[in-house]
Amino acid sequence: MRSITKGELRPGFAGRLVRGSSLFRRFSVTARRCLPTMLPCLLLSTAAFWAPVARAETGVFPDRIVLGRSAGLSGPLAGAAQACAQGARAYFDTVNAHGGVHGRKIEMLVHDDGYDAQVAVANTRRLIHDDKVFALFGHVGWPGVAAALPVVTGARMPFLFPCSGAPSLYDAFNRHVFTLRASYAREYRYLLRMFSRMGVKRLALIYQNNVFGKRLFDEVNKEAEARSLSVFPGAIDAGSNFPSLLRRTLAQGPDAVLLVNADPLLNVAVVRGLQEAGYHGRYFGASITGQRTFIEQLGAFSRGVVIAQIVPSPWQVSIPLVADYRKLMVAQGVSEFSFGSMEGFIGARLVVEAMRRAGRHLTRERLIEALESINERNFEHRGFPVNFSATNHQGADFVDTAMISSATLFLN
Repeated sequence: MRSITKGELRPGFAGRLVRGSSLFRRFSVTARRCLPTMLPCLLLSTAAFWAPVARAETGVFPDRIVLGRSAGLSGPLAGAAQACAQGARAYFDTVNAHGGVHGRKIEMLVHDDGYDAQVAVANTRRLIHDDKVFALFGHVGWPGVAAALPVVTGARMPFLFPCSGAPSLYDAFNRHVFTLRASYAREYRYLLRMFSRMGVKRLALIYQNNVFGKRLFDEVNKEAEARSLSVFPGAIDAGSNFPSLLRRTLAQGPDAVLLVNADPLLNVAVVRGLQEAGYHGRYFGASITGQRTFIEQLGAFSRGVVIAQIVPSPWQVSIPLVADYRKLMVAQGVSEFSFGSMEGFIGARLVVEAMRRAGRHLTRERLIEALESINERNFEHRGFPVNFSATNHQGADFVDTAMISSATLFLN
């Protein structure tokens, strides 16, 4: 190819070909011939340049990350749902006030399902397909959680730290599901082991007369039989004949009453009815039993009821994590502490840690890998160790007990 001479360049416009010169005409013809071949390459180069923007993960924006939750903010478990949301919101608000995660603030979309499984499924689909959230965090309610799991799995959506011990969360490994609490079955097994040490031999087992209560009854009854406990079952629902149930329970002379039921008003009816009928034995329940509604409705009758717990007591200030939680809640203007808000606080803390580890270019896959990297050796757990891995998404199995001592206080 002949080099371009100085005479073929317009003075003052170095490097531009002079229109009308022979070299310009030859260049124009060559460009027109090459254009069909060059155009696809130019388009590919442009697409590659903009690819990082086009492939931004759903729910992740330059200034925010959108999470979604379905919870029974109304209905029988409203107290539990509201407490869990309160603890998570307090932590997210604090993180957002300090600039968020890699410059993005965390936004929560919450839909009320009223503790209705079908509404929870509809909410979950709405969050995934219409709201287009990045991940689901903090679903509440066994029926809703169980019904939503197939939807979540089909959408390959991260389902993080539901405030529920629903057995379906623990039946099989699911790469998109992460839990930080023990299952309800694990809580009841812990209580049954306590009974062996306490000398309890005869147990009244009061369970909710639905598919969820029956499943728990089967698991608890099997464990009780293995421990040589005599079990007297009583199924209850809103239409139960409570006087008849109470008479049968009293006639058995149980050493303790185990409440295998989440509905606080049903549990109130059982405990109040038995105490008013003259039974002064011990009462036990899982973490979901010790809701504020249960304590407030029972009043003095609630004192002495022992509740299993799946997070440290919010009154055990010697634990660094508890001190962190209380300081943050007070800073957010919240003066009422609870196990439920503690659970939400811990879940939010883990979500933020995973987002930080995932880096600026956040994707669902990177979030899952970041969560799997968290364990007690590399994460400042502050008194509540969690351990995840590529084969284990059940971060903690902690169970303790607390006794209700007043309308606002539990004692370990």
